[in-house]
Amino acid sequence: MPRRSKTSSSGLWKIAFALALILAALVFYAERSIGPLLAGDISGAYPTKIYSAPARLRAGGPMAEDELLERLEALRYAQTSEPSPAPGEFRREGSTFTIHLRGFLSPLLRAPQARVAAELGRGRIESVRSKDGLPLVEAWLEPELLYEISGEKRIRRERLSSSEIPKAAADAVVAAEDRRFFRHHGIDLRGLLRALLKNAAKGRIAQGGSTLTQQLSRSLFLSPKRSLVRKLKETLIALWLEARFSKEEILRMYLDAVYFGQDGPVSILGLKAASKHYFDKKPGEMTLAESALLAGLLSSPYRYDPLRDPDASAQRRRAVLASMRREGFITLEEERRAAAERVRATGAGRTLGRSADYFLAYAHRQLERRHGDEALLTRGLSVHTTLDPRLHRLAAAAVKAAKHQAALVALDARTGAILALAGGKDYLKQPFDRATLARRQPGSAFKPIVYAAGLGFETGRGRWTAASLLSDAPRSFKTPQGLYSPRNYDGRYLGAVPLRTALAESLNLATLDLAEKLGPKALAEFARQLGISSPLREELGLALGASEVTLLELTGAYCAFANGGARVEPYAIAAAADPEGEILEAHLPAARAVLSPQEAYLMTDLLRESVRSGTAKELSRLGLGACAAGKTGTTNDGKDAWFIGYTPRLVAGVWAGTDAPAKLGLTGAKDALPIWAAFVLSVATAAAQGSWPRPDGVVSVEVDPGSGLRVQSGCPSRRTELFLAGTEPRAGCPLHSGGFLGWFKRVLSSPRSAQTGAKR
Repeated sequence: MPRRSKTSSSGLWKIAFALALILAALVFYAERSIGPLLAGDISGAYPTKIYSAPARLRAGGPMAEDELLERLEALRYAQTSEPSPAPGEFRREGSTFTIHLRGFLSPLLRAPQARVAAELGRGRIESVRSKDGLPLVEAWLEPELLYEISGEKRIRRERLSSSEIPKAAADAVVAAEDRRFFRHHGIDLRGLLRALLKNAAKGRIAQGGSTLTQQLSRSLFLSPKRSLVRKLKETLIALWLEARFSKEEILRMYLDAVYFGQDGPVSILGLKAASKHYFDKKPGEMTLAESALLAGLLSSPYRYDPLRDPDASAQRRRAVLASMRREGFITLEEERRAAAERVRATGAGRTLGRSADYFLAYAHRQLERRHGDEALLTRGLSVHTTLDPRLHRLAAAAVKAAKHQAALVALDARTGAILALAGGKDYLKQPFDRATLARRQPGSAFKPIVYAAGLGFETGRGRWTAASLLSDAPRSFKTPQGLYSPRNYDGRYLGAVPLRTALAESLNLATLDLAEKLGPKALAEFARQLGISSPLREELGLALGASEVTLLELTGAYCAFANGGARVEPYAIAAAADPEGEILEAHLPAARAVLSPQEAYLMTDLLRESVRSGTAKELSRLGLGACAAGKTGTTNDGKDAWFIGYTPRLVAGVWAGTDAPAKLGLTGAKDALPIWAAFVLSVATAAAQGSWPRPDGVVSVEVDPGSGLRVQSGCPSRRTELFLAGTEPRAGCPLHSGGFLGWFKRVLSSPRSAQTGAKR
């Protein structure tokens, strides 16, 4: 028995010693972690860095000398006359550039530091060689750093003292985020249990269980990577903070550092910066309603941003006021007055108007949805985007020069990568993104989807072809919504016309003739297969662009025409990694065939006809006739003008118009197409090179446009038309005689008649 007692005593001493060591380690860890806060900064935080796409130097790839110089200048490479440039320097001798690349590491690519020589000529890179003269397949210029969410120049924050915090703001935050803040000691077990029960009932995470102290611990001192160890550290630091500081000081530190939203590339941190940004006021000047609005932002700064969605912000503000009243912070009458108050957010703190802000705001929205604001702000990620800085600068310049408000998006046709995105003329003045957020009627820019559906549609007499005849005549259509009586834009009707002419001339009645045979439901389904995700009304007017879509999704749908028939999803984030280098996401393009290569080639040829002789023929006058395909679009009231087009290397879409309802008399050809042309001409070395090789399975046959059948010797009008193999006409034209008699009649026919027939 005595021996057993001695053993038990020894065990207790060991346990006590272990607990003492753990306590000492905790105190040491907490003191080291809390140091930066006591020093008045957040140097322990990691900035989230947002990068552009790297520029590829590939033998045979497009690159003019002035383009390479522009890219080197943007990356701050210094020109030198030394024969062996140092890292970050380059030497130019004629058309040969010797560049000492800095090298970089991204989640998807490792590019070592190296000295390379690139020889340029005729708008392309002739060769790339190593410093030893050996040929290289490719080399990479490092991506541009677009901005840092938590960097010194990308944070808007002012030091907040306790005396500057209005009682209404403090009460609103406590009511919204941690109503038992003054009654717990850093961990609220009751609140945690309540959150668990609510989340279990909803089957998703609908409410968090962290206290303000835990949020402060997490945002300032811990990695965003979720793990049991992180949660334990968060709990321990929260307990230590509660023991070390008063409740008032903890609340001050929280309000001094908490994230209130994004101003383009700038993060709004702390109550002082937030009151200035949203209301152009000091914290003490805010009303109760304004304080409640800011408190409501904390659960989701993007969702409840009053500058983006005033209605959602107002609804959240009312919820915070109700919570304040239930907690006894305000009376019912104060709640009613504050809820009825008209709060106007000004965005007064905005100071940056960089051309990339629309893209950066779009990328930030994508990242916030996937990773949360906390991870983006506090323990920054390394985010690599698809943005081509040079193309984006040129896109922004083209939009800025437009007469009316406009937007432009440019995509890599093969992958869907967003290379440029200008959502308006001036982000500083109007941050609303018209390329990704605005849904508008695209008018005739939707028609290529109808014709592409037709090329794959089997009829009782075979497939529709480019030579198939459509009826372009005035008529009314019976629909479930009533009688539908559309008209052609210019009031002209051409009777029986080839499908090719109907699309090139954008004939409404001929298009509806095809759409009626295909059926609105089939059209809507095919549009969704191409990537249209906006709600589509399954009615005949869909064929004329009556359903609203975004510029980004319609431009993405055209990618299938340009890349050989594959649907690709437009995307902005190529990859993201945490500070430890662990890849959090990496986009792997997953193309899915929606058209055969032969059908896509025919669609491209039909859309090139629009450029050669149809509504987009202005591009031919500008010198883009040989390398461009596309379609104009105009709404009935002339408020919205569209042009979606592509070259062998680039798909771009343009919208021009006004945000307010107004009849401006705009047209796609007059107002949107020139913006597209200005952009493509400015990047012509990259956009205009290449071609669309004809795939096997496409044949050419000479036909009479009046019948769509093989020409006879007497046919006065003829055209070499393209067909999917097996769909070409076998029969001869019944409108004209064959043999010698037909030839003789054609010779005797007047040149004027022949010209008229050819025009049709």
